[in-house]
Parts: sequence; structure tokens; C-alpha cells
Amino acid sequence: MAAVTSTASKARTRLPIVTSEQIVDITVIGGGPTGLAAAYYGGHRDASVRIIESLEQLGGQVSAVYPEKHIFDVAGYPRINGQELIDRLTDQAMQYEPDVRLGEVVETICHRDDGVIELRTAAGETLLTRAMIITAGHGAFNPRKLDLPDLERWEGNGLHYFVKRKEAFSGKRVVLVGGGDSALDWALGLQDTAAAPITLIHRRERFRGLESSVNEVRRLAGEGRVDIMVPCEVRAAAGNGRLEQITVENTDTGETVEVPCDELVTLLGFVSHLGPIADWGLEFANKRQIKVNQSCETNLPGVYAAGDVAGFDGKITLITVGFSEAALAANHAVARIRGEKAQPKYSTE
Repeated sequence: MAAVTSTASKARTRLPIVTSEQIVDITVIGGGPTGLAAAYYGGHRDASVRIIESLEQLGGQVSAVYPEKHIFDVAGYPRINGQELIDRLTDQAMQYEPDVRLGEVVETICHRDDGVIELRTAAGETLLTRAMIITAGHGAFNPRKLDLPDLERWEGNGLHYFVKRKEAFSGKRVVLVGGGDSALDWALGLQDTAAAPITLIHRRERFRGLESSVNEVRRLAGEGRVDIMVPCEVRAAAGNGRLEQITVENTDTGETVEVPCDELVTLLGFVSHLGPIADWGLEFANKRQIKVNQSCETNLPGVYAAGDVAGFDGKITLITVGFSEAALAANHAVARIRGEKAQPKYSTE
């Protein structure tokens, strides 16, 4: 089993003074789906791999935000539970025993004259690697919030920014706010858990999620299992110590209505930032994505990026695209390290 360390156990796990024997071939920054795939492909090519994840668990945003949400765009699975996907990806990556470091943040990187990259962590440790693959997703993220007075008083008392455990909504009157895939997916995903109907509020008539999800939600609305309120916005929340109802305004007519609500889930997206990564001297395709070429290499030698954090013309941010980029980055990193032409080395050979 791979060595897994975290800042919570630094007294036991701090490495001694770094020696050349501790240089790994590939360091993966980020332990989400793309990072785990990159670790697998690197290990599959007989490269030594280290994963550095800022959270205290592998899985990235999938595990942290929606472990029980179904994911529909992974090849071979009509749908798969988020945490189940992470568990399978972890099993796949761990068969090559990467060094896994949880709860650690790389603050700076430096290229040495011999081609080795020095990584300095927030804990003051120096780690050495021959190549890096950045799979940090959208970086650190904070939920966008409703513009309501005293909003914080309802946090932990009926207000949620994501669904982590479905059972917490069992038999409850649930209101979802948002018009994207997350709101639509949970309108579908909580059908077997929440009290009917689930209320879905969006400020526009048109939803911006996957067409098949929109069609299914509208079908359920026709059966009375989803109450769609558009174009509407939440204007107030009330309750005696715990959320009991919200005030919703129809923005076309100005009419307001009180909606009973035990659990309010606002799915309005996240405000994200890359943290220290933004100061490493990388070239950016836009504010949130690192510019990469067709080999997923950045402007820095030996530094690659894959998944949502990687940007190029025509990029689509899907998990399945991240898997492809992980394979590209890992195989080209191995080729660069060994001074050879990139070879796919199919697992079916």
C-alpha cells in the first residue's frame, strides 16, 4: 500500500534531509480524478510518482462537495456515484504505490541546473522531482452565496451549499436554487430521498444544464414531483432557530410567495483561485486555466497541466477530458525524463 502522509502527523512523517535518492520522476499536484489518473499512467510506465493534495483526503472536489452525486460522463458507466468513482480511481492508482501526501500545499517551485525541480511546501519541506503534472482543478473554491441579510445564521440550520450526504435530506422539504447541472442533477438525485415535490428555483426561464437533464426534470414537474419556479429569486428566509420557509419573488411580476422549506441548497457555483500556483511563472490561457500545448506541457520545462486547470482553444471541462489529458501529460513526462519518443504503451499489450 502506498505511503500516505498528512500535516496532522508531521512529527512521524517528516522526511530527513533530502538526498538524490528521494527524487521522484513525477509529482502530481492535486488528488482529484485527473490527478489519480495521472498517477496511474505514470506508475503504469514504471515511473516513481508522488501525489500532493491540499485537502486531507483524495478525491478533490468530487469527494469534498458531491460524493453521493451521480456522474454521467465517464466512459463505460451509464452513471456512477462520485465517491465510487474516486474509490475505483484510487485503487487503480495505488497499485503502483505512489507516495501520497495529504494536507500539504506547494508554495514555490524552482528549476535547478541539472533539470530537477525543487518544490517548497508551506510546512517548509523541500521535495524533488524530475517532472510535474498540475491537476489542481479550479484550485481552492468558495461557494457563491445568495444576497440575503443575516444569511450566515442559517448555515448549519437548513442552509447548504452542496449535498454531501443524501440521507440528511430524507423526508425533508427541499428547495434547490440554481439553473446549472448541479441543481438539475440533485432535483433528480434526491427523488428517492426528499419529500415530494422538490422545489427548483432559477432566476431565468432557460436552464443552462445538460438537455437530457432539463427534459427529465420537466417530465417530473409534469408528474408533480418537482415544482419549477422561474424566473424567480429568493428574497428572505425565516424560521425559529432553524429554517422553516423562504420568500420567493417572481422577477417578471414582482409577486412574492412563501415556500415551506426544511433544507435550502444553493447551487450557484464557486469562486475559485489557484493560490500559490498563480505565482510560479506559468503562462495562463485565461484567469483560471494554465496554457498548455498538445502534449499538455506548460511554458515551464518539465511542468505539465491536465484537467480543468489546463486551458487551450476549444477546451471542454469534463472529467472524461481530464482523463485523456492525464494520459497525455504522464506519457510525455516519461518520454522527456527518459529522452525518448512518447509511446502510449497500451495496457492491452
